[in-house]
Amino acid sequence: MLRPSRALLLLVGLATLGGVVGEGAADGDRRRRDRQAPPAADVQRPSVDLRGLAVRAVDADEAVAATARTQLRAAGPSGLEALRSSHAEALAALEAGTAPPSEARERLRAALDAVAAQRDAHASGLFFHTDLDAARREARARGVPVLSLRLLGRLDEELSCANSRYFRTVLYSDPRVAERMRTQFVLHWSSERPAPRITIDMGDGRTLVRTLTGNSVHHVLDADGHVIDAIPGLYAPAQFLAALDGASAIAARCASAAGPARRDCIAAAHADALRAVGTAWDARRVATPSLPTFAALASTLEAPVDLPSALDAMPLTVGKMIVEAPVLDAVSRRRTQREAEGVDFRTLVADAVAPLAPRTRALVQLKVGRADVDGLLSSLALTATADGLRNEVVLHAELHRWLATTGGEHDFETWNARVYTELFRTPRSDPWLGLRAADVWDAVEDVPPR
Repeated sequence: MLRPSRALLLLVGLATLGGVVGEGAADGDRRRRDRQAPPAADVQRPSVDLRGLAVRAVDADEAVAATARTQLRAAGPSGLEALRSSHAEALAALEAGTAPPSEARERLRAALDAVAAQRDAHASGLFFHTDLDAARREARARGVPVLSLRLLGRLDEELSCANSRYFRTVLYSDPRVAERMRTQFVLHWSSERPAPRITIDMGDGRTLVRTLTGNSVHHVLDADGHVIDAIPGLYAPAQFLAALDGASAIAARCASAAGPARRDCIAAAHADALRAVGTAWDARRVATPSLPTFAALASTLEAPVDLPSALDAMPLTVGKMIVEAPVLDAVSRRRTQREAEGVDFRTLVADAVAPLAPRTRALVQLKVGRADVDGLLSSLALTATADGLRNEVVLHAELHRWLATTGGEHDFETWNARVYTELFRTPRSDPWLGLRAADVWDAVEDVPPR
């Protein structure tokens, strides 16, 4: 009989075995947001003095700093590396959590975020493209896939959707994850829609601003933009590494195939991955017979939803539900459904939670402004591990089923639209995410003035 902790490792790791070793925006609003994102170039111009720009990027004169940051961003990953190496001592203090609060510290953080196009970039050192064509060109040159994050909001803003905030905090700050992402993929992000926010005025001059809902997915694409895999939602670092390895294995397995043979190869690889996930779940059920079968887990996604909404999307991720459900319940017409499959994933993974990296601790300490974060870190680690298990056996398994049927040669935007409509249940067709009904009026005038 397998111990639960070993079954959890098998559940994520088996997807890499058994033969699996294997921008345009759709609407004007997103095109405008993408144009506002910092540009990225593929090739550094030899005449650019990157070290000089790196010094000016943290200048106290904001105009001087902004110009230098834009030029470093245009130099691509080498611009970010120049900025990091030129401020290595201050960066090391940031990563270790020993940099005291100061204007100079915040200027360096802002410079790194602008050049990397990622909030909290000091903790990851990762460069993200915001132009998918540029990412594909680099992927072709390097011979690696594109890891394309789709999120609500923007990755370079603090209040992007909750899952992407967890990515920045729990995943990208982990040195093992960052290294794997940097060396085995070209990184890209794009925005599905703005992240809905709610502001609560406490009445004494304080306000509480939080996002309401929104799931995120790491699409894995080849250099032609075709889908290889998609990793939905949050995972713990070890789980995410296993998922990345599974996607890399599929890319390698099908790299030499073309046309129908490539579609067949990707379909077979995902069929193998689905069997591996099911086998690992069945091993877990030996230790815990009360768990639903793997087929029963899948059936929870088959229930028709006439008008999908944020309330239907919320149970799809354990971590976001803990953070956002109380606020969502307060503004919605019905309560959020909890534990859609009837499985307590947090209890299931309680004995298999690994501590988060020291760099993650330093980032959390910086963001909450205090040193005692043991409780927060334990909660983050448990949430990420529970989310990772659920995402692997429910959401990722469903994507394996899709790709096992169709192969991987999908138009990226069409594929992404299906993920958000059918899997995440937040279709773009509903701008209100189900939070507003056409037949209910709350007596608030909302006709814009002429």
